[in-house]
Amino acid sequence: MKALIVILLVILLLATFSDHPRISPYKEQLIDQLHRLGGSSVRSGEAQAMRNIERLFTELGQELGEGQRAQLQRAASSKQELLLFRQRYCIDGDFNPLLFGEPLRKVCSIIASQYDILMRN
Repeated sequence: MKALIVILLVILLLATFSDHPRISPYKEQLIDQLHRLGGSSVRSGEAQAMRNIERLFTELGQELGEGQRAQLQRAASSKQELLLFRQRYCIDGDFNPLLFGEPLRKVCSIIASQYDILMRN
């Protein structure tokens, strides 16, 4: 039993501290599996949604410029920032000088895909 706990701890440490692109998909699968095994709560669902948004923003950011990536990082820094960004630019249609047109539509689509999970109470 102790050996299993140690192995799981080592796997979790490796998954937590490794952001290599080859390992990232496996890390996400491992985290999802552990959440399912441990029972998911509202907070873990919200945290998972934020991780998904950050991951998708990072993938989208590879196609964008430096300023646009910084804007996406700020937007994904917290749930409150993300909801404020959504309200201002996706709902109200305010002009964002860094993200507009197709990139903004993609960002809004990413947020919309995770919005229900974020808003569960």
